Amino acid sequence: MGKSKGKKYKAKASNPIGLPSVKEIEMEESEISLDFAAGNVEEIVEKLQSRKAEDRECGAVIIANLSSNTEFIASLIENKVIRVAAPLLVDRNLAVRHSIAGCLRNIAVCGDYLVSEAMVEQDLMTSLVTLLEEYREPWSLTESTEDKIDSKTAIFVEACNLLWSLCENSALAVSIFNQKNLITILLPCLNIHVYGLQVPVVVAQCLHTVGENNEILSEILRQPFAEELMKSLMILPTDQPEKVLLRILAAGIKLNIFVGKLNDCMDDVTTSILDLVSATLDEPSLQITEFLAKQMTILKVEKMSRHHEEKYLEDKFKLISQTRDRLLHILSAKQCALEILGKMFEDDDGDENDEWDDISSNSSADMVTDAAEMEIEETNIPSNDFGPKLPVELLRRVVNGNLLGKVLEQMVLPQDETLQVLSTQSKDCFKKIETIRCTALLCLNNIIQKIDVKDLGGPSKLLDLSNNLSTLLFKKTDFNNTDQVEALTRSMSAVVRKLAEADCSSYFSQMTESDLELLTNVCQQTLDSRIKVHIIRMLGTIGCLLGTRLTPNSYNLIKIIGSVLLDICSKNADMWVTAEALDVIFDVFAEDHIDSIAKEINLVEKLQHILPILKGKIKQQRKTFGENIPVIMTARDNLLRFIKYKIDFAKK
Repeated sequence: MGKSKGKKYKAKASNPIGLPSVKEIEMEESEISLDFAAGNVEEIVEKLQSRKAEDRECGAVIIANLSSNTEFIASLIENKVIRVAAPLLVDRNLAVRHSIAGCLRNIAVCGDYLVSEAMVEQDLMTSLVTLLEEYREPWSLTESTEDKIDSKTAIFVEACNLLWSLCENSALAVSIFNQKNLITILLPCLNIHVYGLQVPVVVAQCLHTVGENNEILSEILRQPFAEELMKSLMILPTDQPEKVLLRILAAGIKLNIFVGKLNDCMDDVTTSILDLVSATLDEPSLQITEFLAKQMTILKVEKMSRHHEEKYLEDKFKLISQTRDRLLHILSAKQCALEILGKMFEDDDGDENDEWDDISSNSSADMVTDAAEMEIEETNIPSNDFGPKLPVELLRRVVNGNLLGKVLEQMVLPQDETLQVLSTQSKDCFKKIETIRCTALLCLNNIIQKIDVKDLGGPSKLLDLSNNLSTLLFKKTDFNNTDQVEALTRSMSAVVRKLAEADCSSYFSQMTESDLELLTNVCQQTLDSRIKVHIIRMLGTIGCLLGTRLTPNSYNLIKIIGSVLLDICSKNADMWVTAEALDVIFDVFAEDHIDSIAKEINLVEKLQHILPILKGKIKQQRKTFGENIPVIMTARDNLLRFIKYKIDFAKK
């Protein structure tokens, strides 16, 4: 499950209270709205290479303010500005170090994985490692004064944030992390008695990410010192939001060590982790969200009235900033808890795709078999064997602890007015709220796949969940928000398959053409291949269920499904989507008693027309298929078999 981190607003080094003044906020707003031309790359490079520390710092500030502009970031990458900026991480001037670390971190957070990979390729890690090496010897926090902040700590925090973002998106960054043994620098910094809360939080976030599927790191984290450290973090009190976040991050780090081995550590690992997940999901956040939005609205009105003194507005902004930080910590903790729970229910695919290397290299002609060899299952409903069964104790605790219900609660959004305020005045909180809903949906998808229908509350509860998800998708989701739509359709697909497992064909037989049209419209309108595939799989499950008891209505619905799938096969450029649509066609129309519908939509003739086009595209695009090659090659081979079988059967 993917993780995302909202951009944090950092105080400038010269500000003694660590918070910008109202005047500075207004200046920042005007800076952020700078025209792209103001960030001329050549001018920025000139500033970064200047002998004056003020110029170098200014160059970093310009980059930071424009880091959300994708064109600007692309220009920086293309002109290899990262290679120029990276050495400034070890600049002799601490203010320059801080600014450069912050601006590079902003670029990594705002960019996608390609940006992070490019940053690593431009040798950013060399300077970043050099900077972190300065913290290898024991160090401590310096108490901030009225005149200055603790620069050493501030730089370390930004450096860890940057490292976290790079390792989240770049395998090479993780490899360098391991090679340079950075864990031995970061691990001691988890001690809250020495480093307070801010430093351990950012270190734990970094280690939680770097530890995924990282056996080298896991070996170190299994050592007694590290285990005791994690245990101490997992039993922290919940009197501060940072501690709530630290507890669950420590649980996530521990799960990374034992992932795939849950059967062997139910008592001392899984149970304690689940208890923390449950407690974290119970943490209240809606009230804080509403309070934050209300205070932001009040401050905006009071700023416009100009009847209040600067000190009053400063105090008001300080309250808002503290509330925002509190909310972000709690939301981050909830996101982490959902990711942990989802990971516990995740399939471990291993290296199962390796076996496809030889199969996909054979010619299609070699793969054609007699019709008798074509496997057509009696029910044709897509398999609901989602993978290995989970430990009974784990399932029992999930069911008895109502963890599914707690996951569903995370999808409840604040009031529309609150979201509107946050979307304009606190985009980091707004983005985090959206991310949590996506994460909850993906977690829901994983849980549903692994739990029996009866433990999910039976068919009636599944039907309610299906209806609620449909309402969420069609009435309460912006279709431009691809991540939300993808997560929703993924979960809906899992629920539909579970309904098929419960033999709820009577429910689907009551569907109307309008119901089906809602799904097919999503598939036709979206450009996201994942969403298309989720819809296609739903259509396949529904079509198979309708085919078990043919009625005039189900006959018509299967006809629509078949036509839509054929249209996708004919017009879609993505071979993965085409392959999934073909696979569903084979399932829906496998049974001979559906042949009358197949004839009405000219199924075989259209598939014969698609076959040579499909083979040509495979030949041209094969190197781009990546992990989807098994699905695509199997669809090609099964298409040959399916056409041959249907033609032979029609001759009888």
